[in-house]
Amino acid sequence: MNEGVGPFAQDEIVRALTQPSFYPHLPHDVRHHQTHISHVFVAGPFAYKLKKAVEFSFADFSTAARRRALCADEVRLNRRSCAPLYLGVVEVTRQADGSLALGGDGIPLEALVWMRALPERGMLPVALAEGRVTGAALAGFAATLARFHASPATVLAGEDLAAPDTLRERWRHVLDDAAPMIGALLSAADHEILQDFGALFIQRHQSLLRARGPAGRVRDGHGDLHAGNLCLLDEPLPAIAGAPRVEPGLYAFDCLEFSAELRANDVASEIAFLAMDLVVRGHPELADSFVEAYVAATGDEELRVLLPFYGCHRASVRGMVLGLAAAGEDVAADACSEAIELGSRHFVHATQLAWGTAGPALVLCSGLSGSGKTTLAVALARATGFLLLSSDVLRKQRAGIEPQARTPDERVPALYSDGARHAIYEALAGEAERALATGTGVILDATFHRLAERQPLHELAARLRVPLVIVACAASEATIRERLRRRSERPREAAAGQPALSDAGWDVYLAQRTRAELPALDEPAIHVDTGADFAAVLTHAVRALWAWRRTHVARAPLKLDA
Repeated sequence: MNEGVGPFAQDEIVRALTQPSFYPHLPHDVRHHQTHISHVFVAGPFAYKLKKAVEFSFADFSTAARRRALCADEVRLNRRSCAPLYLGVVEVTRQADGSLALGGDGIPLEALVWMRALPERGMLPVALAEGRVTGAALAGFAATLARFHASPATVLAGEDLAAPDTLRERWRHVLDDAAPMIGALLSAADHEILQDFGALFIQRHQSLLRARGPAGRVRDGHGDLHAGNLCLLDEPLPAIAGAPRVEPGLYAFDCLEFSAELRANDVASEIAFLAMDLVVRGHPELADSFVEAYVAATGDEELRVLLPFYGCHRASVRGMVLGLAAAGEDVAADACSEAIELGSRHFVHATQLAWGTAGPALVLCSGLSGSGKTTLAVALARATGFLLLSSDVLRKQRAGIEPQARTPDERVPALYSDGARHAIYEALAGEAERALATGTGVILDATFHRLAERQPLHELAARLRVPLVIVACAASEATIRERLRRRSERPREAAAGQPALSDAGWDVYLAQRTRAELPALDEPAIHVDTGADFAAVLTHAVRALWAWRRTHVARAPLKLDA
């Protein structure tokens, strides 16, 4: 057998596989798809996968012999859960006349995985976008997955591959691979947070993590259970020559064959992967249906504790893989942009899971008018995933004014009177309490320049047993004057896509300054100078807030009174 088939020789094979005449069944056309590790050719009722001659820290496809063995492993492993889809391994061969052939008695060059072609409309991302995926379908799949995980085919022998030390190494490897993507797919601060979160979670939950293997919760599973590897068949695929009938249902294909260590994991990791991907794609309700059905089928209540950790890890893995896909030499510009955008979303979600794992928290983003508190509050809400509640938004909503529009001059005195201001702060506290009681972190955007405005929030946090911190924003007087001048020149009509527009001007700032009461020594506070470049301001604020957050957790489950 030829062991010298590299990327240049593979080019010849790729060209052959794109031609309908290359296939014995002579399909009408051939559709060519590729990822960073494989080419897939959909030729009529069949699909053929060619593994690229590449090597990464997590996968080695560098020799033809290794690719051939991995093709056999892929078929064997996927037949555990979706046997009708995987038909076998076929060879591309070199014939006596020098031509290439699919099969035949020539010299074997490359092995291909041979599958049933799946309808593109059935691929789960497409079905989700078209609204054809139901909670019942995912609940049914969860029950099927529970049976798969409980089957003898997934039993592991030997060491626990989800032990704390192993998890630390996996976490480190993923973030090492993601490091070159800083600036393109994630920020340096978010990369630091993900590194710290993984080690911190493993340290705090060592006993639970060690107990999962002996309890039978660590299995040789699918390993790559995201929406792109699921297909929803509304109608059966009929039996054809060489392939059996495939019944309707939701099928997980493309099991991770190239690393037993990555495939073998806590079942919580598999559940977290698909749940995470459903949330990133905008379907949290389907993620909930899937998780609840799996817990009901298995009785694995401990899984809920581990889901944020494994969801964060899987989102980071997915973001890293999409980043690698975007960097591929043969990737089209639109596919590259799509991979970067989706990869970035996965890293955002990973970071938000890290922020939320310690339970709800209350962040008061405070500062005098023009201090930049609203701009920072919006950015911090995106970074943390916490709910943003704004005094400016609430005030204008109650008055029937668009949040981005300026309040008519004649209405300003009534909307900003002491009584109206007190009512808005009471309403903010009420909305914050309702959100915190559901387990959601909250960022409150208001001036909070007086202790009397902050004290009710301190009392609320103490009563609900959630941590509170003040992010105190300040800038030089010259900077604030310039910001307020620009604000006054904005049009009165609403400007879509911008943060809520405060009506405060220079006179309001001066009045606030005379009455301002800085956070007392017993008030936890992070002081932020917002006069610098905003990217630097945000980086400083995120790092400081994480340093506080990692040691401040919610102390009790929260429930609203009936």
